[in-house]
Amino acid sequence: MPSAVNSYQRFLEAADTAGLHYRELESGKRAQVQTPGHSDQDRGTSITYNGDQLLVYCHNGDIDTVLDSLGLSLADLYDEPSGARYDYGDGRLVHRSPEKYFRQTGNTKGTNLYGLQSLSLPGPVYVVEGEKDVNTATNVWGAAAVSQAQGASTGPDKADWAPLKDRDVVIVADDDKPGEKRADKVFTYLTGHNARPESVRIVKAAAGKDLSDHIAAGLNATDLKPVGDKVGRRRVKLIQASSIKTEKVDWLIKEWIPAGMLTLLAGREGIGKSTIACGWVAEFSSQGVKCAYLNSEDSRSFTVRPRLQAAGANLDNVFFIDVETETGSEGHLRLPQDTEILFRELVDQGVKFVVLDAAKSSMDPKLDGYKDDHVRQFLEPLAAAADKYNITIVGLAHFGKKEGKDTGRLLLGSIAWSQIARSVLSAAVDEDGRLIVTNTKANLARGIVSREARIVPRPVALDDGTLTELGAIEWGEFTDMPATDLLESQDDDDRDDRTGAEVWLQDYLTERGPTPRSEVLKAAKKADVASERTIKRAFKKLGGESHSQGFPRVATWSLPSRDIRANTPLGVNNSGPTGPTGDMQAKHSGPTRQNPQSGHGPHTGPTGQLFALNTSTTPQPNDLEDAVLNALDTTRGQSTKQIQKHLTQKQLDQVDDFYTVIEHLQMKGLIRINEHGLYVRKETA
Repeated sequence: MPSAVNSYQRFLEAADTAGLHYRELESGKRAQVQTPGHSDQDRGTSITYNGDQLLVYCHNGDIDTVLDSLGLSLADLYDEPSGARYDYGDGRLVHRSPEKYFRQTGNTKGTNLYGLQSLSLPGPVYVVEGEKDVNTATNVWGAAAVSQAQGASTGPDKADWAPLKDRDVVIVADDDKPGEKRADKVFTYLTGHNARPESVRIVKAAAGKDLSDHIAAGLNATDLKPVGDKVGRRRVKLIQASSIKTEKVDWLIKEWIPAGMLTLLAGREGIGKSTIACGWVAEFSSQGVKCAYLNSEDSRSFTVRPRLQAAGANLDNVFFIDVETETGSEGHLRLPQDTEILFRELVDQGVKFVVLDAAKSSMDPKLDGYKDDHVRQFLEPLAAAADKYNITIVGLAHFGKKEGKDTGRLLLGSIAWSQIARSVLSAAVDEDGRLIVTNTKANLARGIVSREARIVPRPVALDDGTLTELGAIEWGEFTDMPATDLLESQDDDDRDDRTGAEVWLQDYLTERGPTPRSEVLKAAKKADVASERTIKRAFKKLGGESHSQGFPRVATWSLPSRDIRANTPLGVNNSGPTGPTGDMQAKHSGPTRQNPQSGHGPHTGPTGQLFALNTSTTPQPNDLEDAVLNALDTTRGQSTKQIQKHLTQKQLDQVDDFYTVIEHLQMKGLIRINEHGLYVRKETA
């Protein structure tokens, strides 16, 4: 069609030839065209000219079908059949073919953004993913727009963003995973940039995949859909000290748990932290305080609710925390992203006390609990929201086996855990099996307060009419013995036969689970633990397991699997007056059922342990359960078919129904189902 001077006219001439009706909205730029095969009253196809390319958006059909009906190809949508050329102004040239192939020539190391000349236009600057979107925003909307070379495949640090200083920036995310990730990276980079914009926000198209689709569909800037909150420019503001209102600290538990703040309850694995937390929930809920409980390590129906009942909780005032996704499926709470929606729901329900069991389980998996800045990203918004809404948060945390009385350094991970929490309570067990709880970080308290406690068995009626025994906390006298003295003596015992490198490595791999060897060695070097050679020797002495997979091959280190039936709580004297805490026992075995008519107490095993399984109602553990646990991973999910590939036929023949074993392991709280419906071994298993 030789008379056409650009792609816009070329399309309209083809529509004329095909006998289609159209209406121009803006001469030479925008028109509405009858979609082929539709009535002559139809104007279902929109065309928009962006300066060197025609954008086609079909509201009631397919673009390829429209082009075929008009005898046009993708090349006809460009002024030049070879495609478009984009000049960055610093010597870089990008060539785009109609089939969307890109090549660069000239100064391919340049740092200019594409579209810098548009910054002379007033109003917000649209940061888009491709050069086409820049031309569309500038030539159709008359708006300032820029794009970085190579779009989502290049980090924002490879470009010079200084020209955006003091401008209002709108990042337009392409509607796909790479586009969303790119938008987040640019957002993070710009909000932390020295030449910071006045404000930054993320939006996405209301129609189609990108800004060009949005504009081609006839939509305007106000139709863009916001993603997250707008972040304005930070400014320093000086506040007169005399204007600050002085307040006294309110305590939920005097000298231990300050109201409206973040408290950590820390101790060794299996020492009874969850039972203590359930005791507090029971006390507050019985007083009319609404409480929420996030459980990640124990089954709600088999452990947490019965434990709350044993403690005497008013269950009508207790809520479990779930997350619903856009698809309606159950997701996992991820902080800090979910901080706002979490506290919105807590406020709506009138909740004033929250337990995170364990605290780290709600941390975004992309964050590392061993890195100070990552822990601060997680905890600071949580602590700020607790203060803003006057909601008290108690997070449960684990101690490693490090040296000294400094509980901030005993906590597994970064010291920032204890720095951000306003109070840290530490629990330890003495030689007689008694728990000692101490406020080891007591900046707000008048002094150090320690108290004895023990965990006693209490009967709980289940919904099916049977009884179960679970542990409940029973507080004793105040004492001068701080928990840190017990922790230090236990550390001395633990270190008798182990080097510092072994202690550090066991703590690290216990907390992290299977970890690439390179990350372990890097963390050891940063912590100044020992040489690489010493860490490797420590790994060998601990009986560590190394597996290589992927391409290129990556070696992953992990600790050997434990026999869950041989595991007993650290520091607990099983033959003592109180027996085990019940915390680990409940995790691995579930509650003990009794016949309500029998009149007998809980089953007592040969070692005097309470809470042992009643074998008349619960299958005995067997080799197949161990084999299934060994086949599963703590991070990578597997289907039942994938699990069975790791088992021998002899093992599968041990039971009538393989799925009964899977269900039983779930009931014990040893495995879980992830968001993809696959089975994952819990880190405590």
